[in-house]
Amino acid sequence: MLQWLYVGLHLLVEAGSARRDARVRFLKAQVEILRRKLGGNRVVPSPDDRARLLAIGQELNHDVSDVIGIVTRRTYSRWVTELREGRQPKRVGRPKIVRNMRELVIRLARENAGWGYRRIVGELRKLRLKLGRSSVRRILKDEGLTPSPLRRGKASETTWQKFIRLHVNTLVACDFFSKNVITPIGVRVAYCLAFIHVGTRKVFLSPPTYHPDDRWVQQQGRNMMMWLEDQQLGARFLIHDRDTKFSAAFRRLFKSDGIRCLRTPLLAPDANAFAEAWIGGLRREALNHFLCFSPGHLDHITQSYVRFYNQHRPHQGLGNRTLPAAGAGPPDELVFESPPEISRIRCQRSLGGLLRHYYRVAA
Repeated sequence: MLQWLYVGLHLLVEAGSARRDARVRFLKAQVEILRRKLGGNRVVPSPDDRARLLAIGQELNHDVSDVIGIVTRRTYSRWVTELREGRQPKRVGRPKIVRNMRELVIRLARENAGWGYRRIVGELRKLRLKLGRSSVRRILKDEGLTPSPLRRGKASETTWQKFIRLHVNTLVACDFFSKNVITPIGVRVAYCLAFIHVGTRKVFLSPPTYHPDDRWVQQQGRNMMMWLEDQQLGARFLIHDRDTKFSAAFRRLFKSDGIRCLRTPLLAPDANAFAEAWIGGLRREALNHFLCFSPGHLDHITQSYVRFYNQHRPHQGLGNRTLPAAGAGPPDELVFESPPEISRIRCQRSLGGLLRHYYRVAA
């Protein structure tokens, strides 16, 4: 009789164990489903959650390798070690972005639809605020403001790229661009000649003209050399394309001043990439938004952009810094500060608000 009693009790225990095992499997399945639904498939328990798990694990002598699901077994073992040694747990997850910083990022994105993540990071750096590109992306994604610029991978360095890298501080690139001007007698084409000092990214721009003849082009070359002297910039090479407006007399002018002219190959705009990129930026950020009605009108637009570019615009190729003033040495390391109140961030507008420069006001 006693033997049958033991058998009955054993069957009852086994029945309870099977039911308990099924409940455990059911709970683990729910945890796995929830983890798959989370972005990144990662759960970050709070300190209270962590303490609660450790308290329950203590009842099992921390033998939870078969049931742990919210974190890995290695992470749980680290928790136990820190608990035994009395160490405070490290903070996990990304640092919280304060409300003022979020509002400022959203403001910059809404007021400047053409700015990408890096451009916004550069503007924040200019305000001595430190925020990574991924954080800017996350803020804008949460607000539904998600720029998606095309990006290209880096290719191996060519001979021309090596030449640019070795002579970047003594290299000037130049190119023409044109803009239609509406006049009382019809539409006319005005031409400008842009020079960019590649090492510093500073730009000198000629006034527009309807007749870019040889005499006018040479005069702009002289003006540019005087500008280099005023800015205390050195130059040994001048890159230009094979436009016939760059005459032999133009090249002799620079040769007499110790500057060698290098002509790019035919149908190779990438060889003059710095000048082409600057002109492309001028068109996208300023010229394409205006109709011009006189050379003076065109000159006002282009020179306003040049001043903004040389003084206020952060440059991604230079670590998202603004260009230093004439004669100044390399920029000092920025000391990032806590974000101020939004009311202390002011905006200086040019060209009717098309170009914006943000700065702090004194407390």
